Amino acid sequence: MPKPAARLDRRILTVIAIPLAIAAAALVHPPIVVAGTFTVHTCQTPTGTWTGAGGWTSTASVPVAGYDHGSSTRCSSPGSGASLEFGGSGLPVGAASWVSWDFAAPAGTAIGSFEIHRAFSLAWPTVANVANRPYVQEIWHDGDVSAGLIDFKQPLQAGQVLLQALPSEVAGDRVSWRSLHLRLSCWGLFGSLDCGPYPAQVLISRAAIGLTDTEAPAGFATGGALAGSESVRGVAGLSLRAADAGGGVYRVALAVAGDEVSRHVIDDAGGSCADVEPANDDPYEFGTSQPCRLHVDGSVQLDTATLRDGPHVVRATVEDAGGNTAVVFDGTVQMHNAPINSGAPMLSGQASVGAQLAASPGQWDGAPTGYDHRWLRCDADGAACRPVAGATGAAYALTAADAYHRVRVEVTAANGSGAATALSAPSALVADADGRTAPPSRQGGGGAAGTPDPAPGAGGGIQGIANPLGQLPGHVANGSDASAHARIAVAFQRPDGGTGRRISTPYGRRGTIVGRLTDASGAGIGGAQIGAAWRIDGRGWVARPGVRTGADGRFVYVLPSGPSRDVRFTYFAYSDSRAIELSNVVHVDVRAPLTIRADRRRVSGARVVRLSGHVGGGSIPRTGLLVTLEGFQRGWGWRAFRTVRTDRHGRWSTRYRFRLTAGRFGFRALVPHQGAFPFATSRSAGVFVLVS
Repeated sequence: MPKPAARLDRRILTVIAIPLAIAAAALVHPPIVVAGTFTVHTCQTPTGTWTGAGGWTSTASVPVAGYDHGSSTRCSSPGSGASLEFGGSGLPVGAASWVSWDFAAPAGTAIGSFEIHRAFSLAWPTVANVANRPYVQEIWHDGDVSAGLIDFKQPLQAGQVLLQALPSEVAGDRVSWRSLHLRLSCWGLFGSLDCGPYPAQVLISRAAIGLTDTEAPAGFATGGALAGSESVRGVAGLSLRAADAGGGVYRVALAVAGDEVSRHVIDDAGGSCADVEPANDDPYEFGTSQPCRLHVDGSVQLDTATLRDGPHVVRATVEDAGGNTAVVFDGTVQMHNAPINSGAPMLSGQASVGAQLAASPGQWDGAPTGYDHRWLRCDADGAACRPVAGATGAAYALTAADAYHRVRVEVTAANGSGAATALSAPSALVADADGRTAPPSRQGGGGAAGTPDPAPGAGGGIQGIANPLGQLPGHVANGSDASAHARIAVAFQRPDGGTGRRISTPYGRRGTIVGRLTDASGAGIGGAQIGAAWRIDGRGWVARPGVRTGADGRFVYVLPSGPSRDVRFTYFAYSDSRAIELSNVVHVDVRAPLTIRADRRRVSGARVVRLSGHVGGGSIPRTGLLVTLEGFQRGWGWRAFRTVRTDRHGRWSTRYRFRLTAGRFGFRALVPHQGAFPFATSRSAGVFVLVS
């Protein structure tokens, strides 16, 4: 790129000493504070890569009949240059006739440096009564050739030809210009006749123009899985829209936890928005002055399987051709790539002592890399299951201890992101050596004749669970037509009258669960006492007081307000039962109470506002919570601009300075679902500030 100061040929006429002194003063202008720079290469790069002459235009003086009009030729192929020429037609050239190459900086940019390699052949033959003027070459900046003159060449004596066969360099930096011009002309200051019909030429073999780009791009995310509120797995995308007022929108970069994971060109604009010298360490080199599009829609992809499961801070940044950047997305993304079971494991083989059961792993999403097995011995109903010591293979040989029980297998699938477990359906009742599936009848005891004692300690993994009839002696039925093979089906009652197994609600609102207890034939079990159990995210199941079913087995349960929870129900068929029936699980996503405030609703002068807020609901981690702040601007919609962290009480505060001097702007806060905070992704109402 350009050297620290311009190098000018000292073989010039005294008459141009003052303009050149002015030009020299321009070249030592103090440095200009800029946001970014990029280089436009003309004809070819320093290593010989052909680029064309994008950004340059050719102009000429008004043609006059009977005179050579001159010509300009672009560097249209590798090895060619951009030329200016007179004398090709054999006609004289009129005084002050000219042809030029001109380079104008695009809007939002300025010329900050230049390096032009040119060769020339300038004639001054004299022909009596026809020609006594020289051809001259001039290079200047902006609109005034005298005030902006950088380089001047002419033959030193009448009748001579000034030849520079090899390209020589004119260069400078630390300038701030709007345009640059190179001209070949029949000089109007000497002589009274025209320039002779002799060839004169100026050739630009290559040039490098450095442009300062003073305008940063702007953009926002328009969609994609990374911008959503749900967990993502596999390759997830983010779509975006961006605009720039300088060299155009160039690339998008994606970073996770501050580490860049990808960067690519958003739209190559037909090939012009691409680095013309990819082998060096400067990616901001192009073949034209407006290399990239001013408005683009694009996307970026992230392979979440390369990251551990859990929340990750993801930031997407766009940059323009000069390297100025803007954040288009900054948020916490929950990633889950551990295997997910889509088909339960299955058992095969004969359920009898001495035989063997084999387990298939079932169906899994997430490409497991391995499976672990654990065999469980359950009661006659397939509940109250306990691990069988040492039984961890894909096959299991049934022993006498398994007689009159059912067997299940627990399969754990794992990959690089984590593991998940699925449970098979119970096997058939295991027959003893005599082929019986129940022990011989015995007299007395608390159980029914011919029925084995239930397995002890059957709690279904629920802390504090107890049989509601457990204090009653004997074998008392829990409800009419009590059944050890009962089923409990439950769902949330939605406001629209429908039902669902998952609902979303704001903090402080109660939920209504409807359900029914039935026997194996589908008949309702009335008058039964059923228990409830809750599981808050990240914790275990805990027993809660339940309700009694109606005559048809139906019941209604009002879930108190609180955090996000799983809820299920339990049923003991008899007072002496130790095995329980469990309902399906229903889930409520609760949005945490979230507020945002601005310390003023109208700002001027310094245009600074303090934003603060509070995340409620309790259970705030000691390290606080991440809060994403979103801003609203007319024409742009809502977009994230900053992430802050609360203290352990849920409070947060930050200062924001407005870049624009007028307008109405909105702010709101978003708390993604994160860590052990038992609430779903929550968003505050908006607060608006008027800037004047």
